[in-house]
Amino acid sequence: METPSPNVTTDLLARCLAVLRNAEGPVTAAEIAARVYLGGNRESRRRHVRAIIAELRCRGHWIVAANALGCWLTADETIWKDYLEHRTIDGRRIIGEASRRKKAVLVDAKGQALLFSPKIG
Repeated sequence: METPSPNVTTDLLARCLAVLRNAEGPVTAAEIAARVYLGGNRESRRRHVRAIIAELRCRGHWIVAANALGCWLTADETIWKDYLEHRTIDGRRIIGEASRRKKAVLVDAKGQALLFSPKIG
């Protein structure tokens, strides 16, 4: 079953942008969800915040994210370009790892390799 896309309204975009602009440092997805009054379970709030951040980026806002820290606005072009470059590298790394794991499972006729081996490759 396909999950519906979160509804991103201009009001939510404005509230999230205000939260990021007024923050003294990085803001986690949980904090953003609480401050813009998102409902639902933890996963749906996290997904909704990601959709809001993606829309703000599409509208030209330089929002940087780090898993351990959260999201923040930057006006520094060097930081923004570095962030974009690392996102591309990380995406390629994830795709490569998924491909390696798929090949390893295909080699094992019963598909049991991932259950018993902590490291494949």
